[in-house]
Amino acid sequence: MILATRWYRPLLVLVALFSAPSAFAHHGGAAVGMAGPEGPGAAIETSSPIPIPQNSLFFLVKSEYVPFQQFDWAQPENKTYSLFDTLVAGYGITPWLTGYLFIPYNVKSQDGVGTNVGFGDPGLYVNLAFKYDEGFKLVPAKESLDELMDWHFSVFGYLTLPMGPTVSATHSLEWFAPDMQTGFGSPSFQLGVAAAKQLSPDFTWLADASIQYFLPHTYPFTRYQFGTESRVNTAVAWRAIASPGFRFDLAGEVNFLNLQRDKESVDGGPMEPLQASGGNILYAGLGVRAYIGRFSAALAARTSFARWLNEGADQQGSEGLEWVRVALSLSYVLPL
Repeated sequence: MILATRWYRPLLVLVALFSAPSAFAHHGGAAVGMAGPEGPGAAIETSSPIPIPQNSLFFLVKSEYVPFQQFDWAQPENKTYSLFDTLVAGYGITPWLTGYLFIPYNVKSQDGVGTNVGFGDPGLYVNLAFKYDEGFKLVPAKESLDELMDWHFSVFGYLTLPMGPTVSATHSLEWFAPDMQTGFGSPSFQLGVAAAKQLSPDFTWLADASIQYFLPHTYPFTRYQFGTESRVNTAVAWRAIASPGFRFDLAGEVNFLNLQRDKESVDGGPMEPLQASGGNILYAGLGVRAYIGRFSAALAARTSFARWLNEGADQQGSEGLEWVRVALSLSYVLPL
């Protein structure tokens, strides 16, 4: 029987940082995934429950480019694009517990206003992995390829720390709006669950569901609270090519995102839901991924094929109104 340690050597951990902006294209949620030449595959936006091997370090750099549709009614202040760059470091604490640190660096551009560039809020992500094999149990240190065919699950939590700037100003010394700042100003909390099942040696089904809550923040010019985000994702990954030390995957997925309305306090009054914010969006995406030893590279694109935005005719530069979302990621795993 072949032990999973054989495919831990060329391990890929693909962590796709949620650059899924809200109704004002300012933030998103986190997704993590891992695969090797043998065993379960991983998707792009859908989290995988498979943990990093114990005492292994993982590093990833990811960049996502998001150009927005332009509308005459929004001139001369159309939001043009966002660029979400992220550095991620992960560590296998135990065979079933993995921790990640996310450090984002964002670029947000708007016609007639300017471009804001800066670090976002760093985030801490923890993944608790378990499986079902004649009952639920924590993921063991070693699994054979047959055992990797079992159902795998995880519970994950994500916390952002309010360290990114929230008082950036334009060249004309006017404040950037809250959605154009690179930090949130207050913590946010995300909880979720993930599942994976190998349908065959070459096909893996994955799914996750999560909710993220943002605390309100007082800016010099307003008090603002970003809307709660709920996500449900599902994907299928296909191991198209495999040889010793090399693997090439194709992944297709569908992502559902529910955005609650943002809220704002006017002149010190109570927080009130904002018009032209929030809604529901369905995305479809395709990605390719190559694994060479401990190094991996992935390229993916997704776009919305259905959306139900609140006062959608008045939204621009929002989730669901991108032309496309294109992401590139590079990663490396180092067993200690």
